[in-house]
Amino acid sequence: MAALAYGPDAVGRHDGRVVFVPGAAPGDRVRVRVVEEHGNWARAALVHVCVPGPARRAPPCPWVRDCGGCPWQHVDYAAQLHAKEANVRESLARIAGVTPHALAPIQAAPSEWAYRRRIRVHVGAGGVVGYRRPRSHALVPIDECPIAEPAVAAALAPLRALVGSLRTTLEDAEIVANGREALVLAVNARGAFAAADETAIRAWLAATPTVAGVALRGRTWTRRFGVTAIATRSEIDAAPTVQRAGTFTQVNPAANLLLVRTVVATVGGGARVLELFCGAGNLTLPLARVSASVVAVDQNPRGVEDGAASAAAAGLANVRFEVAATDEHLRRHGLSGADVVVLDPPRTGAAAAARLLARLAPARIVYVSCDPTTLARDVRTLASAGFAVARVQPLDMFPQGPHVETVLEAVLTAP
Repeated sequence: MAALAYGPDAVGRHDGRVVFVPGAAPGDRVRVRVVEEHGNWARAALVHVCVPGPARRAPPCPWVRDCGGCPWQHVDYAAQLHAKEANVRESLARIAGVTPHALAPIQAAPSEWAYRRRIRVHVGAGGVVGYRRPRSHALVPIDECPIAEPAVAAALAPLRALVGSLRTTLEDAEIVANGREALVLAVNARGAFAAADETAIRAWLAATPTVAGVALRGRTWTRRFGVTAIATRSEIDAAPTVQRAGTFTQVNPAANLLLVRTVVATVGGGARVLELFCGAGNLTLPLARVSASVVAVDQNPRGVEDGAASAAAAGLANVRFEVAATDEHLRRHGLSGADVVVLDPPRTGAAAAARLLARLAPARIVYVSCDPTTLARDVRTLASAGFAVARVQPLDMFPQGPHVETVLEAVLTAP
């Protein structure tokens, strides 16, 4: 096998055709069985590792073969980092037509294990709790998770007892470290709330001191028990952002500090910043501390409310939060007087925003991405309007899987 693709698979070649093989590692010689054929490429199942490559290692998780969450556990960490940096470079070259000469070496995560402050598990019949199998809705029951913080992993057993006792039909549950030496459960449900569950949840909380609160939400209703606020520090010595359970937080708090520092350093001091996809203020508050002004925009009203409250509590008067879809805000208000635009979209990227920014032509754009392919797609749009890539910094927020965070700075070189 030649490399790790962006995705769960290793990639090699046979008879001139690219072959994707989950479970293989760079340098392996393997026997496979082709399961899908698509012209010049194929997908295969791993039958036997004939000669292990130098990057192969024994994965520590007993569920790794069945669970779809950590498909690179069998690859040593240095090889994972090499693959992620290469995938960022390859995506920008192939999709955007950009040769990123300013691509800095990838920053490793501070820890490759026990790093996740939150995990989302699915709930099955009879209180079964686990992850999905790869490319399947089948549930794999789990008792442990080596990439979760120890306190988060230890909550799996009490969570299983709770969901098994409830009458409300549950879909999934997120276990989140709340930043105050305790945990919060954010649980999604189908249908109505069963009134008898209120007594069961309160009794469970009283008997489970490691969990501070439970937020249970259906399509048209929400029930909260105990303390469900989550504190997130994006700077070591500054006040945290405080947000409600169920809103987005970065999963890796130690690596998030590296991400925030990289974004702040890239933006620099004294700028007028328009931040798109701001969430609850993970980047907003640190940017406000060094910028002339920040206008922070997100379509999630709960995140915006929480971010504004955190900014007020921190005494930051130079930041204004607004509830709006990104493209709607850009159409109505343009750049809002900003000379730097910061955006941190979801994995699907920011295609509509990129088209509008290409027309609005800010002096600089700092794009934070967790998907190199959608990043490259949007960079192609910007490059066609005269933007040049000035700096690319990959960061590993997600050891044991293919996802990679990237901070890219684009500067306007043509009017």
